Amino acid sequence: MVSFAAGALLTTGFLDTMPEAIERSKNSFLVITIFIAMFFLVEKVLLGMHHRHPQKDREGTLRMPLSFLLFGDALHNFIDGVSIASTFLVSFPLGIVTSAAVFVHEIPHELGDFGILIHMGYERLKVLGFNALTGLGAIVGAVGGFYLGSKIDGLLPILLSLTTANFVYLSLSDLIPEVQEKSRGSQGFSHALFFLLGILFISLLTSFVKV
Repeated sequence: MVSFAAGALLTTGFLDTMPEAIERSKNSFLVITIFIAMFFLVEKVLLGMHHRHPQKDREGTLRMPLSFLLFGDALHNFIDGVSIASTFLVSFPLGIVTSAAVFVHEIPHELGDFGILIHMGYERLKVLGFNALTGLGAIVGAVGGFYLGSKIDGLLPILLSLTTANFVYLSLSDLIPEVQEKSRGSQGFSHALFFLLGILFISLLTSFVKV
């Protein structure tokens, strides 16, 4: 799923959201670069806000504070919500493609967070509550992004640039390195295959919904 999501996010960023952002503003390349740099800085400040596993000490206990983990997850979901809303403002087909890319990415993301919190010693019911709480960030991001994007002139290209930067950064800095770390020996072929299938899935979906 991580390999598939990496291909899907990367393709959505380059094939769908980036062209839409550039069509609406010539400065979108610069804005995308700025957002990518911001993601890098924020991720370092928060000790890893996406797929990075919390660091362990010599006894093997997790050292990332729960508040940091939950805030990073909520922020991640907020940006996903903004991404989905902004693409629906462009067109319904683009919104469908973006939603599909976010969905396939969120499956391994949420499963990873669930495993981390269980490993930290929290009960399953409480972990589900934490996931539901951070999931509200996506709703806030979607509502806010849709409302502001439709009301403020010139904001939509910025939101599309944010979406592109989010997808490209997640794929190249988090998902692909994770796949490379875990795919050893004969597993490398299957991971490469699912990465290519992710690319093919978004490419075909884009062609289908835009017909």
